[in-house]
Amino acid sequence: MPGPAEEAEYAYETLWNGARVLIRLPSDGTMQLVSAGGLDVTADYPELSPPTGLLSQIRAVLDGEIITLDGGRPSVERLQQRMSLHHPRAVARAADEYPARLMIFDVLYLWQPVLHQPYTARRALLDDLPVNGDRLLVPAAWPSMAAEALQQALREGYDGITAKRLTSPYLPGRRSRDWINIKNHPPASRQTRARSR
Repeated sequence: MPGPAEEAEYAYETLWNGARVLIRLPSDGTMQLVSAGGLDVTADYPELSPPTGLLSQIRAVLDGEIITLDGGRPSVERLQQRMSLHHPRAVARAADEYPARLMIFDVLYLWQPVLHQPYTARRALLDDLPVNGDRLLVPAAWPSMAAEALQQALREGYDGITAKRLTSPYLPGRRSRDWINIKNHPPASRQTRARSR
C-alpha cells in the first residue's frame, strides 16, 4: 500500500476479481462485450445489453469487469458457472437465476481516444456517462483514502482494492507501478503487486 507520503497521489477502487471485458459502444443502440482473450461474449450475458437511454447513443470503448453476486456478496463460483455456459437456453436461465453486473471503471475512447489523458480526467469522463440501473454501474473511487477504501471493499466481500496514480495514463496490456493491487492479507504478510491493465 502506498505510504502516508504517497497516499494522496492515488485514488482507490474495489478489486473486483471478475471477468475482465472491454465494452464497445458504437452509438447505434448496440453494445459488444469483448473478453480479455479477445472473444465476443455479449451473447453470454443478455441481461447486460443492449444499453438503454443516452448510453445507447454514445460512441465509446470502456473497461470493466463482469461479476455475479450470491446473497449480495461476490461469488466467483457463480461467475465461473456463467462463463462456462453458451447454449442460449442455459444462458437465459442463468441470467434469471444469478444475473451478472458490469462494473465500469475506465474509459479508453469517448468520441476520440483518451488513453493518454491522466486518470483524473478519464475518471471525470466516466462519472459523467449516463450509466444507471442495477446491471451497469460506475463504482465509487476514493481519492487519498486507502484505509477507508480497503475496509469498505472487505465489508462488501471483495479481496481488496486497486490504487491508481492520479496522473497515470491507460496502458493496455502493460504492467505499471502506477496501478497497484492491494489484497487482504495479515499485516505481517500483506503484499502488493503491479496490475496489468
